[in-house]
Amino acid sequence: MTRVVIALPRAALLTASIMLFVLPALALLRPATPLLNQQAQEFTNRTALYESTAVSFKSGPYTLKGKLLAPRNKTSRVPAIVFCVGSSGSSSMAGYASFLDSLFEQNLPMDSIALLYFDKRGVGESEGKWFNTDFEGRAADAKAAADYLRTLPFIDSSRIAVAGHSQGGWITQVCLSEYPETFVGGISLAGPTFDVKEQVRNHYTSNLICKEQMAAGAARKKALRQVKLDFFLTSLLPIKENWKQLKVIKKFEPARYLTSIHKPLLLLFGENDALVSPAYCMAELNRLFPQGIPSNIRTITIAGANHSFKLADLCYKGPSGALSYSADCRRQIKAWAKAYLLH
Repeated sequence: MTRVVIALPRAALLTASIMLFVLPALALLRPATPLLNQQAQEFTNRTALYESTAVSFKSGPYTLKGKLLAPRNKTSRVPAIVFCVGSSGSSSMAGYASFLDSLFEQNLPMDSIALLYFDKRGVGESEGKWFNTDFEGRAADAKAAADYLRTLPFIDSSRIAVAGHSQGGWITQVCLSEYPETFVGGISLAGPTFDVKEQVRNHYTSNLICKEQMAAGAARKKALRQVKLDFFLTSLLPIKENWKQLKVIKKFEPARYLTSIHKPLLLLFGENDALVSPAYCMAELNRLFPQGIPSNIRTITIAGANHSFKLADLCYKGPSGALSYSADCRRQIKAWAKAYLLH
């Protein structure tokens, strides 16, 4: 069999390589296939439990826009979850619609809990520039969202949690470390426990394994060379927005945040995640905690799940709409919420 190799300009390769989580994650977050009649009826019944309201709040000099889902019948104060989306300007509330609907809105008892989503700086109607914002800045925005919730009479300010997917998982870790007085706990979904450079290396390695059928060891070696070159070039020529973002976040390491978290943290990983290897996440946690991972941090690898917690093989390239979200992931999120928010 003859292999056909298409040579791309270096700039094109670089643009593709530094889309930290973006294109694969967004493809997997597209809306699923239409619901069956019975499921549609259940959806209608569940949405009657809550109402959606457009909200805005200040974070420093910026006004951020979001959406609040809260029980229709507010007979008592309820807990709340602040959700943080993933990387790039393409990650938005709209892009996460099916993810949030399946794993949160249609999973949690929405007559007893509130959810707050918001667009990052410079995305949608939110002010600012996402590509100039470091992870600590994103965590400050999440705290501002929680502070807004605390002003609402139907929110129990002692039961506000934070959750995030992909890059938003890193933000969850920062939030629990930096703002323990604000957040009662958090859920990190496919959030790496290692640094940005290792995450990009994870992504490259998976691409080489899937597209070039390379062995894992050889793929990691080649991926590291690509990462070093790309990080060097983006430092010199941060022209595109994603390149500018990489220059800002490339030195981020979650270790100091993870080791100072004392609130309950659920780390969910996908067994077939091509962007965030659960094996390397666990290896890093074991390195950080040689005496054992603290009891307040729970790790679960969801069998058969990809980066977006849909059931697919590592190298799956078909339509994402044909994939189902993991039922086990839904159960784990619901169980955590029941234990720490709905008691």
